Amino acid sequence: MVIIMLRITVLLVTSIFNYSLSQQRQFPINDIEKYTFTDVIEAYGLDKEKLLSNGEKFMHQVKVLNSKKKHYKIEKENYVIINKGSFYVYRIGSVKKGISGAVEYDIVLEIKDGKYRYTITNFKYNEYQKNRYGKYEPINKKLVPLEMEVSSINKKAWENHQQVVYDKSLKLIQNLFSAMTYSEEKIIGKEKKDDDW
Repeated sequence: MVIIMLRITVLLVTSIFNYSLSQQRQFPINDIEKYTFTDVIEAYGLDKEKLLSNGEKFMHQVKVLNSKKKHYKIEKENYVIINKGSFYVYRIGSVKKGISGAVEYDIVLEIKDGKYRYTITNFKYNEYQKNRYGKYEPINKKLVPLEMEVSSINKKAWENHQQVVYDKSLKLIQNLFSAMTYSEEKIIGKEKKDDDW
């Protein structure tokens, strides 16, 4: 009886643990099956000129690692800012922390009076390795979509990368909100519940 209860307890704990892992990362997906974070955010009391100015400051800081090419583009007449960014993801389970690769993404900011819409999508992974001088560099120019399924051998590392991307995306959205709603006067912004863009 005790053994049966112990097995049931272990099974229950394992199920809860697996469920919690599966709940950690719930990427929103757009209509073409791409991981996409997008939302309309209200910024009460800020006109589109101020939001554009705040957006420009924020988007100028977003860059692709180790890239000489500039991806920043602004359409002032339409109040749209477009850019690309990237960040490192690291190997798991090694004694020394090493760069596994970099993940690039597209970010678009659309602005109207009192609100803005962000879209962060097109996540792609580029594997890195050490060169002969001991510096990390991309292995090749082939970028792998983050939505791609990988073999069971690489599954744990890939899921870790996805989790890092998910967490960093949420942090990026939070930082964007702070930058967009910044004013010399205190402005209260909040998430818009209905998307009547």
